[in-house]
Amino acid sequence: MKNTYFRLVLSLVIAAFGLQSTGCVAIVAGGAAAAGTAYALGDLEFHVDASAKQVGAAIIAGGRDMRLNYISGAGDELAGKYSFRTADDRKVTITYKRKSDIFITVSIRVGNLGDEELTQQISQAIQKRL
Repeated sequence: MKNTYFRLVLSLVIAAFGLQSTGCVAIVAGGAAAAGTAYALGDLEFHVDASAKQVGAAIIAGGRDMRLNYISGAGDELAGKYSFRTADDRKVTITYKRKSDIFITVSIRVGNLGDEELTQQISQAIQKRL
């Protein structure tokens, strides 16, 4: 829980710094962080109000929509982890954890260093399925 708050605060601090130095691109990033989506250190995290079963199904369907190759995955009411591969053989790991009775946090990572554009696209594909 502390790690999630740390990432969110870190994202907001970085976005606030960016507002002072880069212009409108940072405004868009700051808006995304404030809306519950945070990209930090190669991971994209967002919160959903859905059951774990719905989230697991949406992860698999969203991966299929993005034409990712499904490798493995499993989950229960508390947490889940799913692995995919892109066409250029980068590993995609999508996890979820129940944070409270109200929401689940989903985390997406592409490769070792992350790919912000692709993680945003995968996030949108998953959220479309919820």
